[in-house]
Amino acid sequence: MFNPTTRAARSQAKLRRLTSHQAGVFSTAQAEQLGIGYEELRAHVAAGRWRRLHEGVYLMANTNPGRSSLRWAALLASGEGAVLSHNTAAQIYGFARSQPPGGRVDVSIPETRKEVAVPGVRVRRSRLLPGKATVHDGWPITTAADTVLDLVAEMRSPHDVVALLTDACRSKAVTAEQILKAMGRRKRQRHRQLVKDVLADVVGGVESILEHRYLVKVERPHGLPRGRRQVKGWAGGVPICKDVDYDEFDTVVELDGRLGHEGSGRHRDRRRDNAGTVRRKATLRYGHADLREPCEAAVEVATVLRDRGWTGQLTKCGPFCTAVR
Repeated sequence: MFNPTTRAARSQAKLRRLTSHQAGVFSTAQAEQLGIGYEELRAHVAAGRWRRLHEGVYLMANTNPGRSSLRWAALLASGEGAVLSHNTAAQIYGFARSQPPGGRVDVSIPETRKEVAVPGVRVRRSRLLPGKATVHDGWPITTAADTVLDLVAEMRSPHDVVALLTDACRSKAVTAEQILKAMGRRKRQRHRQLVKDVLADVVGGVESILEHRYLVKVERPHGLPRGRRQVKGWAGGVPICKDVDYDEFDTVVELDGRLGHEGSGRHRDRRRDNAGTVRRKATLRYGHADLREPCEAAVEVATVLRDRGWTGQLTKCGPFCTAVR
């Protein structure tokens, strides 16, 4: 004998299984496929059991949605082929440099689709979809490499481009080679040459914007010898890493941004510096403020290197260089 209550219970059980993978969120189309009609859906909302998040998108609870629920709601409300992208994708991969205003979610849809407007969601159309789409940790999302390039395309400042590229590669979510390969599939890419130059330096061992600034503002333009980057070793049984090691001249340059050099990081730095002193290595340490005067830093490094056997000469980094007079 037909039992509508049993049918409804089965449909809701199927919906719960579906929403367990979507942070409790579902669309009316998904509900209908499972046998839950619009009138039944409205009844749950009216009774306060479910909550409407967007047109045609609901939360199978009547609570404030969390971040994951908001992301799924944005995807379902944006329609077929939608993927998380830009800053939202960067957050998931672990290299976002800022939080979007008001918890906004970034989504991209294929260019073949019409524009859509979803409250609290920035929807972009992309001619590269679905080619740059993937699934990561259960999320429909742009690949890590394409996420980087999408963000670069919207940046004006070369400084921001360098910071993003070094942060992304240091996160281990993506490699320089993967970004270059993805860029090769794009006919247009803003800051293309800068991306190539920075990633070449990343392959050479540069891991942060401060390290990149030292390379391109201090070492390279002033004719200093090329130091070895990210030289790993041990001090007192603890692994250490030297940012720039001029091992031929027993000199180390440490480039300390705030990240990684506070708390336990400060203790690690002290072990590293002490180990260098025991081995009679000179250590020079620079932060962001110090490298605002790269010519002065070049003179300091050159002075120490000469005391330890370097016979080279500094070169002028430009017409207003103060390192060479």
